[in-house]
Amino acid sequence: MLKTIVFCMLLALSGAALADSIRIGTHIIATGDSAGHVIDLVGKPDRKSHAAKKKGETSGERWEYYRDHKTIVVTIRDGLVTTMSQHAN
Repeated sequence: MLKTIVFCMLLALSGAALADSIRIGTHIIATGDSAGHVIDLVGKPDRKSHAAKKKGETSGERWEYYRDHKTIVVTIRDGLVTTMSQHAN
């Protein structure tokens, strides 16, 4: 029983760590990286748009990269990466 609990805890922690970074090609982008760092690593985005704004959030940009039949979305607020997601095309 204890092994099962420890396994579940480790699994939950590893999922949280994965949500804080994403691979684009051979580079890793992480929450908190500057917009300039993202451009230095993977270039200008294929598409830019305004990020949806929730109450209390600052305005931002939604950057999309199209790589290997995937769309990678990076949200930039106040010059920093705040969220990332990846979707199959």
